[in-house]
Amino acid sequence: MAPLVDDKLSAEIRSFNQRGQLGSDPLAARYAQRRAAYTLFARQLSDADIEALRPYLFCYTELPPRQKLTVRNFIAGEWRAPASGEHATMTSPADKRIALFDVPASGRQDVESALSFGDGVWKSLAWADEGLAYRKQVVKNISRILNYYTEEFLEEIRQQIPKTRLEAQKDFFEAKRCCDHLEGSFEASIKGEMVPDMVAGQRFWRDAFLPAGLAAIITPMNFIWGIPMIHLAGAYLTGCPWVLKGHPYAALTNTSMVRCFIAAGADPRFVQKVEGFGKGIAPLATDHRVAVVAVTGSSETARSISAGRGLARTRFEGGGCNWSWVDDGYNDEDLNRIAVRLTYAKLGLSSHKCTGLHGVSATRPTLDRLVPLIAAEMDRWTAGDPRGDAPDKTLGPMMVHKAQTVLDVVAQAKAAGLRVVRESGRAPGEYGQHAEAVKPALIDGVTPQTTLKHDWDGKGVREYRIASTEFFMPILVAMALSFDEFINFSLFDNPHDLATSLWTRDDKKLTRARRTLAGMIKENDGTDSALEWEEFGASTIGESGNMGVGEVVATVSIYARRQKGRHFVF
Repeated sequence: MAPLVDDKLSAEIRSFNQRGQLGSDPLAARYAQRRAAYTLFARQLSDADIEALRPYLFCYTELPPRQKLTVRNFIAGEWRAPASGEHATMTSPADKRIALFDVPASGRQDVESALSFGDGVWKSLAWADEGLAYRKQVVKNISRILNYYTEEFLEEIRQQIPKTRLEAQKDFFEAKRCCDHLEGSFEASIKGEMVPDMVAGQRFWRDAFLPAGLAAIITPMNFIWGIPMIHLAGAYLTGCPWVLKGHPYAALTNTSMVRCFIAAGADPRFVQKVEGFGKGIAPLATDHRVAVVAVTGSSETARSISAGRGLARTRFEGGGCNWSWVDDGYNDEDLNRIAVRLTYAKLGLSSHKCTGLHGVSATRPTLDRLVPLIAAEMDRWTAGDPRGDAPDKTLGPMMVHKAQTVLDVVAQAKAAGLRVVRESGRAPGEYGQHAEAVKPALIDGVTPQTTLKHDWDGKGVREYRIASTEFFMPILVAMALSFDEFINFSLFDNPHDLATSLWTRDDKKLTRARRTLAGMIKENDGTDSALEWEEFGASTIGESGNMGVGEVVATVSIYARRQKGRHFVF
């Protein structure tokens, strides 16, 4: 079999790079030829081809801080600068002195170009002529690319979003595994249903998985490989053309993912990417030509999009104010193991997981034993730059909140009469001077009604209930509740139902929780875990969102229309 990357393609890639990676994509130009050559006997990309694609797949020769980069949009098969020519410089959350890259400050003209092209692709009905086998082959090839360049992509993640190696691996392998699971389970999961004969001469069927149309996929800053790839692969397998709007801090990864699809053989007409900020790209999510908006981010963003879309489909997954309840009866050794796991659920990824732990609850006697163990475990964590060879128990910088906000929360909690077990404080040394970095805080004595009031990230005074307000900060709170009180708090006081953690050997309590609590229920584990491929997300009711993804049916359903058919023998 002839290699994909021949001398001509290598020369085209060199020329593309020499002209600043602007203009027609050299791999996209090969799509028709590659697609025509596909048969069921076609081999996947070889290691030699994947290695030869290195100059194409990575939009840089060196990562920051060694080199500041300029990122492009990908619209209508071309890599483009924003129509306005304006860019914004993103600096490293781990060191504000380091400029990572210039991101296009895209505007309405860029959005309109992407939407009009995507709408044209959808209306061309090209998706109706495409067989599933080829799309599965593309996703298999993406998985091979990810496997081959694992170390490079891990380093890319960690330079943009400062993570320990362990947390970067969790992010990246979520993307790798989603390709394997979605591709491998797709056809079994989307089989249409034939209904038994009801009337002679008539046949009824249901097909819930026709592609919905042009999709806008808006992704967050915490998991910059895992969450986007689930959506991109799910939408692509379903047959929807998509426009990716990734987080500006993930601009390199946004580019890498799009190039993985094109290198793997995806129809470049179905794949677009628009970078940008706020109002400049807002029409992407509200335009009537977009059939589906999938947004992972803040509830404020989701509300704004929903207000602009009306009844058009918006699927949202947000964060959570996630709590854990620990039963009585554990010995000191077991309780210490629980404390270690819960501390990681709080501090892992610098408290930026949407499933990160917010608070821990138990009866007062158990809480009095557990809280000192959590405090001791927090002492074993280091506030520092999580990149490089940092150990797993490294608390990196905040990327949403200001360090001063953490200090204000602790000060106001103390003034309100709460027991501050750990004071927090700014991270020491030069690192703390150039990042929004603090040490962990632990606050006991919280009730469902405890209210604090102070400036919030320099945006004005905010009044809120500390037990049910989401923090992307390394602040863990503790609240004494019986099991029944905890169930009532989770159901009626906390508007978030993303993840709940229960530690008990009492089957009656577990049964009660399974019958009452929604969202992700973790039994004898932290709120943040995903041991293998599973559906994750909130209950679809409440502040944390209406979208569950991960498991193949849940993912594909986001991007699908339902068909209910009847055939009559005339």
